[in-house]
Amino acid sequence: MIRAIDAKTKACGTRLLAAVMAFSLAVALLAVGCCLPYECAHADEVDDAQAVLDEAEASMAEISAEYDELAAKIAELQSQIDESITQVMAAQEEMLEGRAKLGETARYEYRSNTVSVLLSVLLDSDNFGELLNNVSCLDQIMDYHADEVAEQQARKVEFEEVSATLTFQKNEQERALAELEEKRAEAQQVVDDASAKLADAKESQASRLEALRAQAAAFAQSSAEGGAEIVENANTVDRTDAVPEGTPVAPNPAAGGTNSGNTGGSGNVAAPPSGGGGGAAAGGASSGGSASAGWMTGVASAYGGSSDPYTPNPGITATGAVCDDNSMGVAVPMSLPGYRSYFGRTVEISYNGMTVYAVVNDCGYMGGGSRVLDLQPGVFKAFGFGDCYAWGLRTVSYRFL
Repeated sequence: MIRAIDAKTKACGTRLLAAVMAFSLAVALLAVGCCLPYECAHADEVDDAQAVLDEAEASMAEISAEYDELAAKIAELQSQIDESITQVMAAQEEMLEGRAKLGETARYEYRSNTVSVLLSVLLDSDNFGELLNNVSCLDQIMDYHADEVAEQQARKVEFEEVSATLTFQKNEQERALAELEEKRAEAQQVVDDASAKLADAKESQASRLEALRAQAAAFAQSSAEGGAEIVENANTVDRTDAVPEGTPVAPNPAAGGTNSGNTGGSGNVAAPPSGGGGGAAAGGASSGGSASAGWMTGVASAYGGSSDPYTPNPGITATGAVCDDNSMGVAVPMSLPGYRSYFGRTVEISYNGMTVYAVVNDCGYMGGGSRVLDLQPGVFKAFGFGDCYAWGLRTVSYRFL
């Protein structure tokens, strides 16, 4: 009997000792960082997720720094562009005034047959002294005309120089804007890659992933909504198109080529690339028009002034500017997203090797949005057309500055 009790006691002691040893072993294993297979696998997943997030955050930080640098460069270039726009508009105005003055002189001489009159003065001189006086008068007249021509050539050179500077600045900005788009795409790719690798992200990981998504979203370009309101007394907005639907669209003779002369034959300036830079095709309104769009192509019509029976002359545009026979403004279609945000911006228009700068100061229905620009009289006259119907509908290349 006693032996049986001793055997049971020994067995219990052995089991207790085994339990104590197992517990001690488990504590020891935990102390040295060991775990069960499932727990080890889970720990590896956590470490992998942390590594993915660390790498994504580092990439996003690098992209963010490059993005901010590009944005600062674009803003600085825009300041330079704005300054150059002021100069080029002033130079263009002087050049157009000089061209008009020379045109008036030429028309006067044609109507009055000045050459015949001068020859008569010389031939009808009664004596040699009178002949000398008449010759001197003729020389002064010819010198005056020569001075006018020389002044116009100087205006042309000044316009060419500031226009070339403006073109360089805008091209640089467009390159920076293209790089900015690449950075946006890179940021989104970082988020997509991290999201794919962390499909089953835990709460702590998900919050970091959401922060990355927010950063990528911040890079997205804001839409061009809003802008200046249309003034209450505007009377040119709700207008009938001067150039009717169905008018044949004239192509741009210099599309894809280089400008052979700017406004009024003012010299060479780089023309838009072939294809208009991915803008709207002829006959269709551009859906772009943002600063990053670069050169675009579309159909331009004409309105305003004494040749337009449907628009008051003078009229008050959407921004409150005057539209008359000499105004250097354009209208954009109200179908253009955020069209009011373009008010006050300068647009560079290229047609037939000539470039004209105008200000967006109006809007309209413009063939239901089939036309990208509506040119006011000063603009289509600068291209050499006398009225709205002479201009008609023409394909132009253009970009907003």
